[in-house]
Amino acid sequence: MEILKTTDWSQLIFAALPIWLLVTGAILILIFSAVAKTLPHSIYWVIAALLALSSLFLVGAGWWRMEPTSIALLSFDRLAFCLDAIFLIALFLSLFFSHDYLKERGLEGGEYYTLLLLTTAGLMLIAHAADLLILFLGIEIASLSAYILAGFQRGSVRSYEAALKYFILGSFASGFLLYGIALLFGATGSTDLADIAKISDLVSDSEGILMGLGSLLLLVGVAFKIAAVPFQFWSPDVYEGAPTPVTGLMASAVKAGGFAALLRLVVPLMETLQVPWVPIFWTLSALTMTVGNLMALRQTNIKRMLAYSSIAHAGYALVGVAAAFQEKTSFETTLAAVLFYLFAYSFMTLGAFGVVVALGRGSSEPDEISEYASLAEKRPVLAASLTFFLLSLIGIPPTIGFVGKFYLFSGAVQAGLTGLVVVAVLNSAVSVYYYLGPIVKMYFQKGNPLTPQPVSKLLIAGLVICLFAVLYLGLLPTSLMVIAQESVKGMLF
Repeated sequence: MEILKTTDWSQLIFAALPIWLLVTGAILILIFSAVAKTLPHSIYWVIAALLALSSLFLVGAGWWRMEPTSIALLSFDRLAFCLDAIFLIALFLSLFFSHDYLKERGLEGGEYYTLLLLTTAGLMLIAHAADLLILFLGIEIASLSAYILAGFQRGSVRSYEAALKYFILGSFASGFLLYGIALLFGATGSTDLADIAKISDLVSDSEGILMGLGSLLLLVGVAFKIAAVPFQFWSPDVYEGAPTPVTGLMASAVKAGGFAALLRLVVPLMETLQVPWVPIFWTLSALTMTVGNLMALRQTNIKRMLAYSSIAHAGYALVGVAAAFQEKTSFETTLAAVLFYLFAYSFMTLGAFGVVVALGRGSSEPDEISEYASLAEKRPVLAASLTFFLLSLIGIPPTIGFVGKFYLFSGAVQAGLTGLVVVAVLNSAVSVYYYLGPIVKMYFQKGNPLTPQPVSKLLIAGLVICLFAVLYLGLLPTSLMVIAQESVKGMLF
């Protein structure tokens, strides 16, 4: 209670204005949708888009102010603002892909936008967490909203199944997180991450064991959030059953939120806890890449294929995390590479899921890869767009996917993790097979081409943004990499 009395609330409200905007907007949209049911669906979309843009502007301003500070239980530094930007960009693009998707399926209503905004606000809370309880609160806000969004496709058994599986398995992960927090609190008497880092040098051997066990339980909970092996089982079923714009958000923003939790948890404690982080992350990364890619080879459903590929990409990002812990002299560079890759993956995967939405026919979507045969004849622009995103996911130059992998792998080589880089390169080679599958179908195999449907201007705008980002940042990545490096500067204690 002492912290409530000593907190400068006006300063806190100003610093956390982007989060307040989203939460307030979400509540207002929910109230309006309940009391004014005749309001057009587009109004909610416009409000949500304006809130996302306003928050993104404030986040950018916060990043440029260069005034890292901690207020109450929240930290306002450049890393948090950089992660915020990833979440908000993913939210903005998901809104572009959602408008007509909801309309065609009779899912209009303010509840959807409320849940999108709350999911993003929860993710932003994770990025700013300076205390374990705030971290847990952010994870739960984001997770509960995402569970409901996964089951938002009313009347779809697959959507209900996705929501139920996501909820049950997510609850197990929350249990691990909570138990880990309890052990850390029991050993140190604090939930403040900075305090835990200071106290950990002074604890007894038995308390040190408790701290190590608590940290590993926290890692289990976070591994579930990023769908790392062996906690990846929920991902394909949930991605397949959830509405496609929601799947895009989960693959980009929610996964980045898992990495935000990982960075917030492990970096302050890496120097103090006697936990072999490098072997743990090395193994986690290699298994996640390999299992994700091998399972993706067998998929005939494009959403399941992209789900397994998202598991593999989490493994690639973990290469950078392992490298950061291996070599402290290149800590900032390799961690910046992870941030860059999270940006890159968000644009690539959202673009790919956006094309799947654009190819929808009425209330159905071309889920099976075989349905993409001859697509290049009838829908050459969409076929070319999907090809471009898939090539970027492979890591073909001059796309952002190539640059992202280059930064990650070169950082790992400099850190001496050559073996892990060899595993990653081999996995990238394996991924070529399943990413080229839809491309071969679209251009070289005959079939019944999908019936052309008009694509909304909003959806086109979202795809153009993704295409521009994938190409522009592939050709000129320096500015984004500099932002990422500035964001992690000074993180090593």
